Amino acid sequence: MKKIIVIAGATASGKSDLALKMARTLNGAVVNADSVQVYADLPLLTARPTNEDMQGTPHYLYGYLNCHQNSTVLNWLERAANALAHIQNPVVVGGTGMYIDALINGINEIPDVPPEIRERVRQMPLDDVKAHVKDCTAVDPQRLRRALEVQWATGKPLAWFQRQPRKKYVQAEFVKIWLNPPRDVLYQRCNARFLKMLDHGAIDEVAALNEQNPGGGVKKAIGYAQITAFLNGEITREEMVGASTQATRNYAKRQITWFKNQLNADLVLESNTQEIDFTRLKL
Repeated sequence: MKKIIVIAGATASGKSDLALKMARTLNGAVVNADSVQVYADLPLLTARPTNEDMQGTPHYLYGYLNCHQNSTVLNWLERAANALAHIQNPVVVGGTGMYIDALINGINEIPDVPPEIRERVRQMPLDDVKAHVKDCTAVDPQRLRRALEVQWATGKPLAWFQRQPRKKYVQAEFVKIWLNPPRDVLYQRCNARFLKMLDHGAIDEVAALNEQNPGGGVKKAIGYAQITAFLNGEITREEMVGASTQATRNYAKRQITWFKNQLNADLVLESNTQEIDFTRLKL
């Protein structure tokens, strides 16, 4: 059975560098599993691999959506399955747990929601959403609205679909590596990387994006909202930096919790420079 290496880790953990190193060692290719790096418009703010990084090593599923499109788990999974079917020695890398989970374990098939229902739910006050939704333990507003959309579109609670057997799009043996640096080191990297993004033009990048009136998931990129608030004169540069780095650290903490509890890694590394025993991983 085909083997696929999956490198997971929090933002700023160094997983992209490790993936590139492994892909070059194995004469393979890198496949993105990060939900904001699929967008073309914010390469700096989303820490997408540079053109220099990608030279000589094929990279897939980076920057294929524009700022008016939305990325869904299913859309990404279908593209990933198509790419992985043709790649020798693939290395999948990312920090989006839902993408990695769908790749390894499959996905619940949920019917599409008509646009009119989606818009109706989005216009509802959150308290009304909570009053109408059934069989849902979510507290996140976005997930609550999603649950109600599915419930109204299908007549069944979202939880019903989630209890059904998952459909697997990729049949393979997954070798799972979790890059998990010490927490203090990771947080320092989060802070330093954001400042580096600003030095390299992230503010101008966001300003250019906002001229396009973006409507897709690209606006979920960490730092986008804070830089936009700074550009609008709502906060100072110092406040923008503080809020963005705090948001980055908070996101990293959530990612760590998810990978610790859900990934079941075959190998855990504290550094992307650690030597990897390929015989242990049976590669």
